[in-house]
Amino acid sequence: MFRKSIAFILLMITALSVFPSAAGGSIADLQYKQQQIEKQISEFRKQADALKGQKKTVQQELDILDGEIRALNLEADSYELEKQEIAMKIAESEQKIDELNTEIENNNEILEERLRVMYENGSSGYMEVVLNSENIVDALTRMDMIQLIVKSDVDLLKSITEQKAEIEELKLSQETERLELTAVINNLAAKQNEVTVASRSKESYMSSIQSDINEIQRQQAEMDAQSAKIEKAILEAQRAVEYAGGEMAWPVPGNYRITSPFGGRYDPISGVWSQHGGVDIAAPYGSSIVSTNDGVVIFAGWHYSYGNYIIVDHGGGIATLYAHSSRLLASKGQAVSRGETIALIGSTGYSTGNHLHFEVRVNGVRVQPMDYLK
Repeated sequence: MFRKSIAFILLMITALSVFPSAAGGSIADLQYKQQQIEKQISEFRKQADALKGQKKTVQQELDILDGEIRALNLEADSYELEKQEIAMKIAESEQKIDELNTEIENNNEILEERLRVMYENGSSGYMEVVLNSENIVDALTRMDMIQLIVKSDVDLLKSITEQKAEIEELKLSQETERLELTAVINNLAAKQNEVTVASRSKESYMSSIQSDINEIQRQQAEMDAQSAKIEKAILEAQRAVEYAGGEMAWPVPGNYRITSPFGGRYDPISGVWSQHGGVDIAAPYGSSIVSTNDGVVIFAGWHYSYGNYIIVDHGGGIATLYAHSSRLLASKGQAVSRGETIALIGSTGYSTGNHLHFEVRVNGVRVQPMDYLK
């Protein structure tokens, strides 16, 4: 969506690039071109703000993903340690099994040797031991010894068999646990990879957004510069226009009381002696303020001292300023006629009551207004 908007804006810039950036054409043409550029600048700012909002959202998502990655890494580390512990236990079990297998092999060799001897001698082996007894007590003792030997062999074999079965069971259990743990670690690795891919995708998207923002700001700077050039061209064109001619009309019809003249005076608010750059004309709130001659509005807005004010250019380097208005009725770039209402009396800005502060400026220098007023 934003890509399309940016493409549209860039297309508009291309179209606007055909406008002259220096003097040339009528004032109205230049003002129209400036208005179009200012509209595009406003659109740029809206798009940049929207992209910055998206960038902030993506950054928040990246922070969440980073937290998930850290948590997954810690979890994976704990599972890895558990896996190592199980592997060590399995290794110990395998070593124990090897030792027991060695014992079993030794005992089997002893038993096999015994069985081989018994097989070769038949049942006479044990009988000879008994018959060679010196007496009945010796014979009984030898029989007990034979029984103990046989029982010991049987018990040993049984014990080894049971231990081997127990260790095999433990080994199987541990192997199963290790396989399960490996599956968990693989799942964690897959999840971690998924989050990492998402994070990189977000970073790429953020980089793209930042690139768009940079491009918008670059184009906006170019249009600001172009607007400034057109503004300069407008001023030059206005200076080139001859003065509308004649004396200026009174700016507040029906109200002629001057409460503060042009020149030195004591400031009504601070009481400090200062230069007053215009004349103050008292009038009721809401009274009409008119343009003193034909011209073009070159400023309409706010100033902390003037309050709501308008400047009208009359050509020939002559301009008039109307300050402290309660309401502005004309806008920048508007052509106005002699006697046309452009604002209403008020007391905005640095003011002690309802009045018009009126100035005449010649090439930017404030002069005595009464020299121009009818």
